[in-house]
Amino acid sequence: MPVGALNQFIKQLEAEKMSVQNQLKDYELRMEQESKAYHKTNDERRTYLSEISQISAVLDAKRQQTDPVHGSRENQILKLSIWRKLQATTFFRQDSWEITLK
Repeated sequence: MPVGALNQFIKQLEAEKMSVQNQLKDYELRMEQESKAYHKTNDERRTYLSEISQISAVLDAKRQQTDPVHGSRENQILKLSIWRKLQATTFFRQDSWEITLK
């Protein structure tokens, strides 16, 4: 191969290398952003689970203190409140949660 053709081939390979390096940087940035989004969502999920647990404990305590007619209505209101909070999250998947109001 002539020297000019080899130099042209080297320039082409260097351009491809630069393109691949830029692509790699883009993928690294995207992975970092998605990782942050995942951790934020996971923290929100933990917060909601904690809140649900606390509300369930309160409901259980109230259930033991109140009569079944009034306790049932309060239960529905609290479950509806939790349901609305879950729906308000940006990463909420309706098919993965099912809350039945009794």
